[in-house]
Amino acid sequence: MYRLCGLIYFGKFHFTCRVVSRSGEVWFHDGMTTGNKLTFEGNLVNISDVLCKAGRRKLSVVVYVKM
Repeated sequence: MYRLCGLIYFGKFHFTCRVVSRSGEVWFHDGMTTGNKLTFEGNLVNISDVLCKAGRRKLSVVVYVKM
């Protein structure tokens, strides 16, 4: 069994990401705007319909971890 743990986005020569915790919390990171902090976005169940894009950046890599 696998669990979603991260999403990486690319656009305009810049990467951003979302990290998904074990409890389903989704956190956004963009080093240029958030520095070394993550921004809480909500629970995976409630925001799963917006995960395909991060602003103008498109989803490039989906990371799963084996449980």
